[in-house]
Amino acid sequence: MANTQAQFGFQHFGYLPGGAPDYQLSKYAIQSSYATRIYFGDPVIKSALSPYIRPATASTGGTAIAGIFQGCTYVPSGGGAPVWSPWWPASQGGDATAYVIDAPNALFKVAALLTAVQATAMGSNIGFSTGAGGTTVGGGFSTYTVDQAAILSTAIAQFRLVSFYPGIGNGSDTTTSYNWVIVAFNQQAYQVGTGVA
Repeated sequence: MANTQAQFGFQHFGYLPGGAPDYQLSKYAIQSSYATRIYFGDPVIKSALSPYIRPATASTGGTAIAGIFQGCTYVPSGGGAPVWSPWWPASQGGDATAYVIDAPNALFKVAALLTAVQATAMGSNIGFSTGAGGTTVGGGFSTYTVDQAAILSTAIAQFRLVSFYPGIGNGSDTTTSYNWVIVAFNQQAYQVGTGVA
C-alpha cells in the first residue's frame, strides 16, 4: 500500500544497541522575546553565545543539534501561573523552560520529505527539511522531515539513517514516497569534538 504524506517531526523511537535507556528530558531555556514558534519534535540548536535554544534550520548543516524539542513551561505574556505546552507559542512573559531529548544514543522515527529513502542509503548521513513550521492543532507537532535529496557520506549532516520504520500501515512501504525511517544523531552537542559556543 502506497504511503500518504504525514509530517510529525522527530518522534522518539528508542535507543541504539549497547546504550542505556535514558528517559530523562534535559532542561534548556528559551528567551522570552524569541518570536518564532518551536514545535514538538523540532530539532533545536543552542543559539550562539547565549544559553538559549532555537529551532535548527536546513542551512545549519555542520551545526551540532542540541536535541529534539518535547515541550516547555512558560509564564504567559499577560502574567499568571506557569503554563505547560507541547509547543512554544512565541514571545511570552518570561524565559521558558524547554524539555529536550538530548541523549546521544536516542533513535527517532521521521518521515521522508518526498521521494522514498532507499535501502542503499542506510548507514548514510542525512539532512532535513523544516516543512511549513508546524501545527498548533492536535498537539503542536513539528513538520520537519528528513530530506532524501540531502543524503550524504560526509560528516556535516545532523542525522544518520539507521533503518526503515519496522511497523505496518502508513510509512512502512519502503518503495513509495513519504516512507518513514529511523535515524540517530550524527552531529549532536555531546558527540562532536568541539564545544558549542
